[in-house]
Amino acid sequence: MKERQHVTRLTTGLLFIAFAGFYIVFIVLSSSSIDWRGPSIWSTFTSVGNNFAAGHDYFLWRNDGSCHLYFEFGGRVYWDRNETENFTLAGIDGQKSVCLDPGLAPPPGMCVVYSFGLSDDWSFESAMAQYGCDVYAFDPSLQFPKMPNNSQRINYFNIGLGTINTKKDPRGWKMATLTSIRKYLLHSYQPIDYLKIDTGGDEWLILEHMLQDGRSLRLVKQISMEVHLLHSARLHYYRNLTQRLEASGYVRFFSRQNPWMKNAYELAWFNVNYSSKSQLPVAIRADGRKEADLMVNYKLPPIV
Repeated sequence: MKERQHVTRLTTGLLFIAFAGFYIVFIVLSSSSIDWRGPSIWSTFTSVGNNFAAGHDYFLWRNDGSCHLYFEFGGRVYWDRNETENFTLAGIDGQKSVCLDPGLAPPPGMCVVYSFGLSDDWSFESAMAQYGCDVYAFDPSLQFPKMPNNSQRINYFNIGLGTINTKKDPRGWKMATLTSIRKYLLHSYQPIDYLKIDTGGDEWLILEHMLQDGRSLRLVKQISMEVHLLHSARLHYYRNLTQRLEASGYVRFFSRQNPWMKNAYELAWFNVNYSSKSQLPVAIRADGRKEADLMVNYKLPPIV
């Protein structure tokens, strides 16, 4: 009898220790104090090759809890036009997630937003302008852009985001790098509160160029990018670029599959260097003059 009680106590003790260990591991992994600068837990995805299901899971992953408050700005309602008598709501598209945590939230009246890719949907740009940001919108494919009513804070440029500066690419579009555009707008030393990239498949070459450049993203607080997994054979390449971005200090706080495109995903990151209440100091040129002082008669030279 005593031997049976001893075995029962020993078994209960072992189960308690196992449960306690599992609970501690769970708490550690769930803690918001995780080192965002460390290697991504998804770095093991390099071992799965180009498995598309695994790629889907990878791009749906987000760092839950990294942003305590985010809001989706913009979005346009789409209707199912297959219904001949009564249009039914099909969904909303075009909205972008913005983290509103201290240090990351765009300060109304002082914030700067860059938006690349419009498709004549100005809902996000209009919402950010109404919020109080100066919005710089770029899309070389629009011949007659339909500016929103509250366009006082929106500046449109018939220029696309690219990897080189050119007056005419194979599509006949004027393209420029992010570094050149920031220099053109006298923003080289000013933090960009939000950078939206929705360029319909060109985003991977653009991201690779910006990562190689090393300067383009240094003063960008948040990035929203619609990524397209157009080629299953290049999943490793897509994953590698995403991991490089996140290894450079960007935390993925939002992810969602685009309901309108099977292989497209909406992702958003924040720059961990801005993720506290203290802001980085305003950058000043080596000669001590703020970049705004360099503007002469408010006339800007051409980018290319």
